[in-house]
Amino acid sequence: MKLRRGKASPKKEAADFTATGKDRDGFDVKYISSDKGSSRILRMKTPNSVRGRIGKHWPYRFFLSRSGRGVFSCVHFNKGDFLLEYRGQLINKLECDHRQKVYHDALKVFMFEFCFNGKLLCVDAAREDGSLGRLVNDDHINPNSNMKIITVKGTPHLCLIATRSINPGEEITYNYGDSEWPWRSKVLKMTLHCY
Repeated sequence: MKLRRGKASPKKEAADFTATGKDRDGFDVKYISSDKGSSRILRMKTPNSVRGRIGKHWPYRFFLSRSGRGVFSCVHFNKGDFLLEYRGQLINKLECDHRQKVYHDALKVFMFEFCFNGKLLCVDAAREDGSLGRLVNDDHINPNSNMKIITVKGTPHLCLIATRSINPGEEITYNYGDSEWPWRSKVLKMTLHCY
């Protein structure tokens, strides 16, 4: 693994930040209004029938209808950089199931279930604790980070790692997984703009 001089590896950075329980600098939380939404320019492969006329990719703007808070980069991050920890209370599957039954639907989205050493675990980030990782939004089409399990002193930590370069002003997103999240049905409401 080639590292930049003076910079720790992403795994080392993740271990350092998870040990302190603090978020790294370089992020801002912004409110996303549902009337403005969030937009991204995507390049999708076009059908063979139109490929000869407009090239092999068709750029268009995709408007995601969502509202709430989002985490935005204030600095440049490179592919592979550690971004944030998804911090919360680490609980077992039994406790997770119990909390799923008593939590309001708005809190259930903060429960991140995963498998570690053959055991089903969950990070419950429903409690507002000021950490930013819990505010990173879902993007199952074009995310710029993904969740990795980093083990520190035998304990798993969920860490967001950049999957590509991220510029200042970009919203940090990752794919929440295959679940049928209610806001994903709103993604179908889109406006296409040909360029």
